[in-house]
Parts: sequence; structure tokens; C-alpha cells
Amino acid sequence: MRRAMGLAFLCCVLLVVGGFGVETPVPTAAPFRVLLVDCTTTLESTLRVGGLAGGIRQSGLAELTVLFSDAASPYGDPLDGRPLPAVPFDLIIVVPRGVGDGTASVVWLLVAGDPAANPPASSALELLSAGMSLVFGSNVSGVGPLDDLWAALTASLYVAEGWLQ
Repeated sequence: MRRAMGLAFLCCVLLVVGGFGVETPVPTAAPFRVLLVDCTTTLESTLRVGGLAGGIRQSGLAELTVLFSDAASPYGDPLDGRPLPAVPFDLIIVVPRGVGDGTASVVWLLVAGDPAANPPASSALELLSAGMSLVFGSNVSGVGPLDDLWAALTASLYVAEGWLQ
């Protein structure tokens, strides 16, 4: 019963926030561009990603684009074969497959270079890292390029491909 009420609450939050579109940036004056990639496969996880997207949009601190992907594993490349954006993003958040069922315990927070040298990226990583357990539960954490080699390598790949700046 409690889980159903939580799911209903998430649905209401998603409706209030206004939902999110596929690959549709929200016009804003914010100079910080964020790509949120949803690789989840369950309704509950997708609603949680929607809540995260709504929180980012309501903050007004970033221009947000949401993209759905069907990457086969938490370590798959969700942007493989996708057309490059006209302008690279400042931050890419990848919510991998498996976050909903517990087979993945991290959300990838990807930025170019050393986040400590980029104050907006550093602040965004701190806020998002702190909020991941609130959005997805205590067993999920946000992992950036300074925390994990996989995140660092993926961020470097996305810089070389033109996804990150």
C-alpha cells in the first residue's frame, strides 16, 4: 500500500512538473546545458527520472534535454549511433538500466576535464551526487569522473565525440 501511494505521489509530481519530452530542450536563459539520458526499463524508475528532470527544470539553473536509450547494460554506451547535438553539453547524466531493480547502483555524472576547475560543473556534481539517494533510494549514488575510472573514460569519449564541452 505504501509503495502504491509513493508511486501515485511520483505520478502527481510528474504531472505537476509538466512531464518531459524526448530530445526537446526547454528554452531558458541558463547557460549551463544538461543532457539527461534515461536507460531505465521500469515505470517506477522512469517516473523517478521524470522527477529528477522536473527538479532540474524548475531550478532554472540549466537548459535540460532528456533522451531515452535502450542501452543493454549499465556500462553500455547510451549515445552510440545518436546524432551529435549542435552544441555540446556541459553535463551528461546517465541513469543506467538496472537502477530500478538494484542491479546497478550508480548514476553517471559526466563532465569534461577536472570538475574542480569548473565551478558550475563542480556545484552541479555536488548537488546531484547528494540528491541521487533521495531520487532513487539509498542504494544508488551519483558518480563523477573524479570518483570512478569508467565515468572519466566515458566523459573523455564524449568530449572527443562532441557530446561534452
